[in-house]
Amino acid sequence: MGHRGAKALAPENTLASMKAAAAAGVSWVEFDVMLTGDGQPVLFHDETLRRTTGARGDMDRTPLSELRGLDATRHFTQKYSRRAGKRFKGQPDCRVPTLEETAACLLDLGLTPNVEIKPTRGLAAETAEVALTRLRKLWPADRPAPLVSSFERESLAASRRVAPDWPRGLLAEDFPADWREALAELDCASFHMYWRRTRRAEVAAVKAAGYAFAVYTVNGVRAGRRLLDKGVDCLITDRPDLLVPALAG
Repeated sequence: MGHRGAKALAPENTLASMKAAAAAGVSWVEFDVMLTGDGQPVLFHDETLRRTTGARGDMDRTPLSELRGLDATRHFTQKYSRRAGKRFKGQPDCRVPTLEETAACLLDLGLTPNVEIKPTRGLAAETAEVALTRLRKLWPADRPAPLVSSFERESLAASRRVAPDWPRGLLAEDFPADWREALAELDCASFHMYWRRTRRAEVAAVKAAGYAFAVYTVNGVRAGRRLLDKGVDCLITDRPDLLVPALAG
């Protein structure tokens, strides 16, 4: 599964990144959904605008009309490739996309989304309600259902109310002591954990309880092989161009 599209191949959480993930051969992409200051769902990870756009301000105070003019290539250019960054900079596919634009892009590419609800402070339930109410109107019933994931249990509870028939995944950095109760209470289909803290026994326990086990963010082929050997079902990666050809099958 591509992470934020394909974060190492194109600017994260942009349509360009979704297209790069598809070109690398994945069938699923993960991305983050936040609400703008005027309550519109867009793809974005941080509560502040600076890291990816270079602009000042907070997401929960910025209306969609202002976001539309922002280029989201800053982090990619600084961390991954100045040369590629110059190619992406200013392109329409590298703006902060709306959820509607993203859904249309994914349907055209044949990709299925893992929609991570990434709320700003105090908007855990509202972000899920708005985003999923909107996406349910856009996503065809004959396509594989999106997976809804979040670190915020309140977001997953809201997701269950709005989209009860769509699968849910609980995210965690460390293995929670109450994992069994949480997954059952939220009626989850999967558990997602930071790959470096994943243990074989925990993978086995989660799978024996009937849930899929996904890990983030795996960018090395060796690490991917070790995790698959532990029984992990899904590798979420910035580098699908490396992992797909090396680990397919």
